Amino acid sequence: MSSDFTTMNRRAFLRSTALLGATALGSSLVHIPFALATEFKPASGETVYFRGWQFRTDVVQNNVDTYNKAFEAKVDYATVTGDYPAVMEKALIANEQLDVLYANPSSAVRYNGGGWVLPASELPDGQEIADGMYPNIREAWSVDGKLLGLSYFVTTRGALHVFTKPYLAAGYTEEQLPTNWDALYDMVYALKEKGVATPILPHWFGEYFGISWGFVFEVMNRGGQVADPATHKPALTLDGPAGKTLAAWKKLWKSGLVPEEVFSYNEAGYIDAFRSGRYIFSPQQLYDLKTFNDKAQSGDVAGHVSLLPGKEQSWGLIDSALYVMTARKGRSDPLTDDVKKFVSWYGYKDENGKYAVASRWLKENMLFSAYKAVMESEEARTAVSTSLMRPEDYDRVLEVYSKTPYPKGIWNVVWSEEFNFWLREKLFAFLQQDLEAEAVINEANAKITELNERYKI
Repeated sequence: MSSDFTTMNRRAFLRSTALLGATALGSSLVHIPFALATEFKPASGETVYFRGWQFRTDVVQNNVDTYNKAFEAKVDYATVTGDYPAVMEKALIANEQLDVLYANPSSAVRYNGGGWVLPASELPDGQEIADGMYPNIREAWSVDGKLLGLSYFVTTRGALHVFTKPYLAAGYTEEQLPTNWDALYDMVYALKEKGVATPILPHWFGEYFGISWGFVFEVMNRGGQVADPATHKPALTLDGPAGKTLAAWKKLWKSGLVPEEVFSYNEAGYIDAFRSGRYIFSPQQLYDLKTFNDKAQSGDVAGHVSLLPGKEQSWGLIDSALYVMTARKGRSDPLTDDVKKFVSWYGYKDENGKYAVASRWLKENMLFSAYKAVMESEEARTAVSTSLMRPEDYDRVLEVYSKTPYPKGIWNVVWSEEFNFWLREKLFAFLQQDLEAEAVINEANAKITELNERYKI
């Protein structure tokens, strides 16, 4: 633990003593600073190295500059190009100057397995930070009870978007919107009978997070698992959610309602296809509600895109990223303390007790946060509502978001990417080569078993 912090949670101490003092004086409590500015002031005089991938680097640099100026700090931020996970892993293996980095959960788990991660649980406010997260996200980012990092962004990949204009024109009401996968497919065929040529754009596109993730989240939304979250043993069955998913997919593919070009789409092509207005339903990124309801980007579709409600089941899966601290060898204890101070400020709360960085991402890019206090605030409601079809859709967004599952059994394990590539190719073959569902499920279970044996899981 940092020498600048006592074993007591300093922020909690400051709050409690301030409150007691105000009560004793009988004063009216208007505002109490969340923490002293000196709590975040570095003491080592050394540089903290912070690296991330290419996304709104102007915002990141501005945030870092704000911290450096406020606390006379030396945080060095730079963007990494190329194969980000591979570049970061190489840097970690080589023990390069790297103190804080972006990481997706599966990468963070792999880095943690290599002994390269300083868990966020070791921050002075580690427990408070974990308690403030949505439970499903905290679980996604934890290994053996340790929280691996702080919240960068969280979204739902596979939230079911609905283009309401043609749906309502077909004679249906919002009260009749599907609330589970079986009801969704029933509605697709009902719309077909009414003359709708392409009622659904399924998550079957060609990216690594395309058709394979589509299968994973539908299995989980139906109540199943691809592999056990704790043991990573295979969990697919023909008579369970996996079999039902494959049966629904085969029927949909043979119906001719999905053009084969969908298989070749990259993410941009997939987004463009939905905002073209040709489709009524599609599993998309939750934050792309902002894109679809923006007239400058989506034309006639804008202002008419909502979500299927999450009352009966979840939709999609958690897609997210963390700010991770490294356990760099040879780093001085004072510098490690400074790393913790910067991460706490950047990935949690600033000197005024504000979720400043998280709130900025939400407002400017609709990047959601793992922190309940951020997502359930009036500020968040106001910021997000401007990107929705109507303000009251914010409650539906939170409903879907808060229930989103995470495939820990196949993502929080070192063979995650290897299995994902295999699954993608197998699912394409299942549809295009008309493979049997039972064979696909048996082969998937066998592949997981093989990987567990190979990596001694």
